Amino acid sequence: MPPGQAKRMGAGPNHQWVKGSRVPVQYRTSHYVVTDWRGHGLRQPPRGYHWMQYGGDYLLVAIGSGVILQLILND
Repeated sequence: MPPGQAKRMGAGPNHQWVKGSRVPVQYRTSHYVVTDWRGHGLRQPPRGYHWMQYGGDYLLVAIGSGVILQLILND
């Protein structure tokens, strides 16, 4: 790992969620969905996507499939 690169690379319970992976169905509930994305300093999600929050991390997720398009990790 290059110097200065964070060891923590993903989100989720075991940091296993990375760009392109699928968030499990049990985490795709309204409890995790960020409806006030502006209030969280996030950009508007594209059509078919929504922001999810897990702890201090934000995930931009495809609504239908749960595939992660983007992660914002709170180190």
